[in-house]
Amino acid sequence: MLGLYPEIEPYVQGMLPVGDGNEIYWEECGDPEGKPVIFLHGGPGGGSSPRHRRLFDPDRYRIVLFDQRGCGRSTPNCATPEAELSVNTTWHLVADIERLREHLDIEHWMVFGGSWGSVLGLTYAETHPGRVTELVLRGVATLRVKELQWLYGGGAAFLFPEAWSRFLAPVPYSRRQENLIEVYHELLSHPDPAVHGPAAIAWSRWEGETVKLRPHDEVIDAFSDPTFALAIARIENHYFRHGGWLAEDQLLRDAGKLRDIPCVLVQGRYDVVTPAITAWELSQVLPSAELVMVGDSGHAFDEPGTLHELISATDRFARDWQGAGTRKDERNADMLFGDEHVRRYEETDGEVGHDWEQGAPCLILTTKGRKTGEDRKFALIYQFDDDDNPVIVASKGGAPEDPGWYKNLQANPEVKAQVKADKFTARARTLEGEERAKLWEKLAAVWPDYNDYAKKTDREIPVVVLERV
Repeated sequence: MLGLYPEIEPYVQGMLPVGDGNEIYWEECGDPEGKPVIFLHGGPGGGSSPRHRRLFDPDRYRIVLFDQRGCGRSTPNCATPEAELSVNTTWHLVADIERLREHLDIEHWMVFGGSWGSVLGLTYAETHPGRVTELVLRGVATLRVKELQWLYGGGAAFLFPEAWSRFLAPVPYSRRQENLIEVYHELLSHPDPAVHGPAAIAWSRWEGETVKLRPHDEVIDAFSDPTFALAIARIENHYFRHGGWLAEDQLLRDAGKLRDIPCVLVQGRYDVVTPAITAWELSQVLPSAELVMVGDSGHAFDEPGTLHELISATDRFARDWQGAGTRKDERNADMLFGDEHVRRYEETDGEVGHDWEQGAPCLILTTKGRKTGEDRKFALIYQFDDDDNPVIVASKGGAPEDPGWYKNLQANPEVKAQVKADKFTARARTLEGEERAKLWEKLAAVWPDYNDYAKKTDREIPVVVLERV
């Protein structure tokens, strides 16, 4: 199973004025000479994240991410009173994408979008088909009435009744049979924070509770953050009550404009947020589209089966790109990254996952989350010191700040480690001076990129020994 590529930082970023007092945050990472791709985040109003960069091979892609109007790092944020929603529509976003393409001097690019990003991707591609080389869409939606009524009219409530009761909580009992999108519009527009605040959290939390096949507390907590919730609830409600400013069935009716564009649709069979019927119906009117129905996934992009299919699609389109340079080593289709690497390693006691890229050995490190107190697991390259204690490097690819796992062990140095079948408790200690230099050299011998990472950052990259206890 394929997983996320390693963490990567932008090589350039900025703010682009797009009119109406709005500026959108954008960034580029990967290879400046690589295949251009733009990532369209969900929501609307969800914002992009560092994990989204990792859906693309950084040695092959010129990866463009941006935060759509009113959310993330774009300004003004819709959680603030000065944000004007009347100038935040699907067609404003389509124009923003074109303005960004021109600003970055990109002639054509691949479009990758999930959930709301699939709606925006389809709309953009049908408006500017000559600018799109390929489409990869996940959790496909078109904002038809039946799709919105499924999620906000009580259909999904049959599967998530407890979560639905929390969604209904801010709604007066006498109004619960009305159009809830309109009722929520009134609540979210109310000037009193005691009214719009709880309504925003209830709206956003409903999505957080239904987004995965098996709900995750950390996802629900993120969607329940008051600032994030207010921005996404206001923008989503604004878009949904207007049907995305799209005619009913418009995106399906105009799908013929995409007949010459290679398209992959990745759809979770048990997706509650954007049910599978829409992806299937799109595939029926777009015969050139490849529909991949993932049998054990919900809506989220990072559920293992969905993630594997997304990475497979982006890898395949990169290989087919004539402008791509030739890499010395093709990525092993069985190579593991991130959570999938940890899972397969633990399932097989390292028979799968211990020997990684270029033969580098990996262990599994378990830390306590410094904020949550929950176990956090990471697959990391290691070498042994003279006392047979594993030594690891907190490189984060040369990023300006230390990786999260290192911050966790700084807060609590008591950790657990697994080297193949050997599982043990350890105390983490950061090395200094000659001891650090000696072991840095040993680790760089198995992963030479560490030397490149050190040149990219002003911090001294920590080297950590895991001393058995």
